[in-house]
Amino acid sequence: METGVANTSARGRSAGMPRSLRPNGADADRESDRKPWVGRSYAHLVLPVPHLDERRRELLDRAVRGPAGGVGDDDGGGAPRSGRGVRTWQVVNAEADAEPGVPVLRRQWRHPSGDSLLLVVLGWYPLVVTVGPESAASIRARRALRRVVDAARSAGGRTVPDADLSRVLAQSRERWERAVALRQVIEERRTWLECRHCRGCGEWSAYGVLHCRGCARRFAPADDAERDERGRIAAEESARAERELAELGSGTGLFADWPHRSESDERGADR
Repeated sequence: METGVANTSARGRSAGMPRSLRPNGADADRESDRKPWVGRSYAHLVLPVPHLDERRRELLDRAVRGPAGGVGDDDGGGAPRSGRGVRTWQVVNAEADAEPGVPVLRRQWRHPSGDSLLLVVLGWYPLVVTVGPESAASIRARRALRRVVDAARSAGGRTVPDADLSRVLAQSRERWERAVALRQVIEERRTWLECRHCRGCGEWSAYGVLHCRGCARRFAPADDAERDERGRIAAEESARAERELAELGSGTGLFADWPHRSESDERGADR
């Protein structure tokens, strides 16, 4: 059964995520040289959302910690040892990820035992990430990774094979550029939805006012008709841009069989 998690033995190679996606790659390589037969474990995932928002961060946090907030994960899956309390995964620098207006580029979880799991954002519209242990993949780290993969799938996501990653990332760059252009269209059209323009002095006023804020000229019926027509066109163009932006964020067009369409979507297509 396909798991979506790559596990291959590599002699003398660093365990965990690909070296190019990990900080301090040289140090990790030196560490793995002392452990020549270490399995490498990571997963590429795509989720049907534009970016790593708070809701998905919480979903992944719960998955990493596991059932009951991490109980039973202390000794690689067994019950916590008596007298030691519950030891569980913690998010590293969670405050920075919650800063408004700043895109989340990575998320890291660390276990008191020293295990560390790192997620790196590779693309937006939709969200593409790679996640895996930063160093040797212990049983605890592998189980946490498997829970992340299962959680992503339950949220409508899917795994991306290594062989398909280059294509996905190339399309992600194109989709991101298109998303930026669409957001610009929406922002520009908002002016005509909220304001009106005076042909006499060139000043902008609020949409519903009767007099120009610049020259105090009273707007004529012809001015009102022009404002309404420009507003109608702006509303239509904004709606089209928002629909396309939503499709980009959901991952439509990235894979032939994903995202999965609901029964209501199928009925709508039949009509």
